Amino acid sequence: MERRHGLGLRAQIIVALVGAFALSFAALGMIVTQVSRRSAELERTRRGHTLASALAIALAEQPANPERAQLLSRRLGTSDVLGIAVEPAQERPSEIGDTRGPKTASVPLDAGGRVAVWLTPLDSELDTPLARLLRLYLMITGALIVLVTYVLLTRLIVRPVEKLTRASERLAEGARIPEVPVAGAAEVARLALSFNRMAGELRKQKGALEQRLSELERATTDLRATRDQLVRSEKLASVGRLSAGIAHEIGNPLAAISGLVEILQMGGLSADENDEFLTRIRGETDRIHRIIRELLDYSRARPNEPTEVQSANLATVVEEAVQLIAPQKDLRQVTIECRFHEELPLVRAPHDELTQVVLNLLLNAADAVAGEGSILIDLSRHQQQIVLAVSDTGSGISEAALGKVFDPFFTTKPPGKGTGLGLAVCMSLVERFGGKISAENSPGGGARFSVTLPAA
Repeated sequence: MERRHGLGLRAQIIVALVGAFALSFAALGMIVTQVSRRSAELERTRRGHTLASALAIALAEQPANPERAQLLSRRLGTSDVLGIAVEPAQERPSEIGDTRGPKTASVPLDAGGRVAVWLTPLDSELDTPLARLLRLYLMITGALIVLVTYVLLTRLIVRPVEKLTRASERLAEGARIPEVPVAGAAEVARLALSFNRMAGELRKQKGALEQRLSELERATTDLRATRDQLVRSEKLASVGRLSAGIAHEIGNPLAAISGLVEILQMGGLSADENDEFLTRIRGETDRIHRIIRELLDYSRARPNEPTEVQSANLATVVEEAVQLIAPQKDLRQVTIECRFHEELPLVRAPHDELTQVVLNLLLNAADAVAGEGSILIDLSRHQQQIVLAVSDTGSGISEAALGKVFDPFFTTKPPGKGTGLGLAVCMSLVERFGGKISAENSPGGGARFSVTLPAA
């Protein structure tokens, strides 16, 4: 069975969870950093404002004394002070330290003017202990969430889907499987219910198909037996038609034998005459024996043919069939002509059954000419097929009957003269050989039956 390789459902869930956690952690980390930086800025501003307020109070006691203000700032413990500026209302400002850049805080004096403070700017990569603690907490919490989510998704989705997958694979291989447990998420449970219903329907349909197959096998066996019986019956019918002519043909040598025996019984013959009469008697006896043997060989019931493909020489089959019908007294005025265009290969068909087909066609042609006319048997080759054509000079086939001549029990003969099974049996046999048979009227008059068989 073909399998597609790729990430499984578990791996896809892990990748999705890890990706979602990484994105969430990155976003939360940025938020924590921004919050920490904002908190540090607020704390810096607050300390600057506190320092400026303290300096304003000190300067209110001893105004215009910046050195005193610097000492006060150091006493307050603000080691990150960059600069201090006192801006009296009407005097020149006094500055201590680095007063460039934006002010951190500025407080008004009671006597007028302002006190401004510059503190050290915040580090661009500020990483406070609070930020580190928050990031650690986020990592631990995220890992726990990923683990719990993976376990839940595995129990609710992955395992039920894996069971469904294994069950569907076994079902596709033709195994009879029990019902899949209905578990997991609601969608997966509905899928399991649908699968169980489908498997049940498939089991019912498979049972029905097996029963139907058994019935068809029995029907095929019965039809095969019926077909064989039909072929056998038609063969016997053909034998019956041959028997009348053969009986007449046997009568002539029997009369000759009887006369020769009477002459021998009278005696008075020389030794040479005795030998001649005995030789003639032996010849007539062999003739009778040959006719009877050919008839028995043709009519004898045979077991089913082996399954391997059999082959036959169609020219030999035609010659034997002509010899079988030659004794018919109704054919005394009928000319039978055989045309074999070239050395033909064997055909894929059993010899005896092919003889039955040719014999049926010749008997039909003999009936069509009604005792006077001609029958032409033409054998030719077209690529890998051999074509046998049997034509007669009879009245031909009517348009109404042309499409029905191969139907079982269809006949144009008077009641009691035919069963209407001969051509139907011929078609069945030819199709079994892998060939085809057709009927048409010849342009010059009469009927023409063509049998196309594959070369061996």
